[in-house]
Amino acid sequence: MITTITPLRRVAVTLAMAGVASFGAVTIAPAAFADETTTVTEQAPVSEVAPEVVVPDAPAPVVETPAPVVEQAPAPAPVVTPPPVVIGKDGKPVEKPKVCTAKDLADYAARVAKADAQAAPYNRAAQLLRQAATALRAEVPTLNPGQARKALALAEASELAASKLEAQAQAIVAKAGGLGCISVTAPGGRF
Repeated sequence: MITTITPLRRVAVTLAMAGVASFGAVTIAPAAFADETTTVTEQAPVSEVAPEVVVPDAPAPVVETPAPVVEQAPAPAPVVTPPPVVIGKDGKPVEKPKVCTAKDLADYAARVAKADAQAAPYNRAAQLLRQAATALRAEVPTLNPGQARKALALAEASELAASKLEAQAQAIVAKAGGLGCISVTAPGGRF
């Protein structure tokens, strides 16, 4: 029994909403048609001719008109073209390389000279160790087997020490860093 009330309420609400919508349409409709009204104007009948008025010749008043104001067009804004963007293989923009100045080249040369001076003792010691290893290997045929094994072991140790000293010298030179810019070798922009 209660289930029949709910559908009845729905029907009542639907009818009430339809009534509100139709009432709103009736009140809005006259305002919507107000723009389409036509205006009728009638001419008044002419019954008399107006008399002519004669004005004696009087000097015409001098009316000064101001000079026309000419507005100048605003100066066009300078056109700034952005630099072209180059996209690298990784999908990110690539920055324009920096061209080296004379100061950059002088600073780099000073850093490399200092690093070479620091690495020179390591390279000299490595060269002496390699010479000693060569001399030991040359003496092996004249030595007895026990001494020959010891001489070969010393020669290999000298070679290993020489390699480590050369690696330290290279590390010192690598700390000097790269140039960090592009050096233009020929005038005219050729790299």
